[in-house]
Amino acid sequence: MARTIAPVDGTNAIKHCILIDLDLDGNVYYISSAYDTITYNSNDYTQLGSFLQLGQVQEDIKATNGDISITLSGVTDTYLDEVLTAPVKGGEVTVYRAFFNDDYTVDSANVFQRFKGIITNFGIEENVDVLEGDITNIVQIACSSINTILENKISGQRTAPADRNKFFPGDGTFNRVPDLMGVNFDFGREYNGRAGSGGGGYGGGGGGGGGRGGGGGRGRNQQLR
Repeated sequence: MARTIAPVDGTNAIKHCILIDLDLDGNVYYISSAYDTITYNSNDYTQLGSFLQLGQVQEDIKATNGDISITLSGVTDTYLDEVLTAPVKGGEVTVYRAFFNDDYTVDSANVFQRFKGIITNFGIEENVDVLEGDITNIVQIACSSINTILENKISGQRTAPADRNKFFPGDGTFNRVPDLMGVNFDFGREYNGRAGSGGGGYGGGGGGGGGRGGGGGRGRNQQLR
């Protein structure tokens, strides 16, 4: 559905920036592409300027799948450790576009959500400045929309009682699967019966047993008297 954006104060030029909420396991980081701190919804967005880049956002009339990439450049090794230890995958991302007034102030009415999705992957690229001896890193984050996540549904189920009861509570179809797990079946091999114990029973070949190789025992086909 089309939405009319209210005009900003002043008519010289349109100036805007990107606001991003990164929710990583309950820890929310507020960053922006502006060159000064911006407050929106009582949250202060840290200014990253040109160090923050956002990929192209696909905009259609109807709801469609769309993935974007977020690039953070100039990341030092100190902050890189936080990226590697934080649960980045599965984090939630919300992207806003804020329009400035001529005095570079932002009204909450001129901030619009452009994207909301889930972090599906991230990559790290290292840049080494040999002359200066500096090492910086580029962190690229891949985000998928909610529609893409919903398409990656689980098909099928494992042959385990827990999975079966998840989809069909009370169904005991797979209850014997744990007992059969790890059992070797010699399909096609002749069945030999029970093994002999060496006594006077019906063993398969023990001394004195009732098998064909037994000493004084009775065979299986021999009638007891």
